[in-house]
Amino acid sequence: MDDTVLTPAELQELSGYKKAYRIRSWLDSNCIKYICNGRGWPLVSKAVMRLALGETTMEAPPRVERSINLQNLNKAASSRR
Repeated sequence: MDDTVLTPAELQELSGYKKAYRIRSWLDSNCIKYICNGRGWPLVSKAVMRLALGETTMEAPPRVERSINLQNLNKAASSRR
């Protein structure tokens, strides 16, 4: 789980706050989803934080089928003659 959730130090650095209740308030004001552990410390997924920071997913863009417009090619070829 350590590699999927931000550490307390990372949350403190991102938010600028040290106390859990301040970090929760900062997360709420920035509409970043989290859950709290038994001590009230917010647990934030790294994927959620990346999306909140504007990072797009790593998926490849959809492939676009391309074809040659033969009518325009023939028109261009005949105009050169």
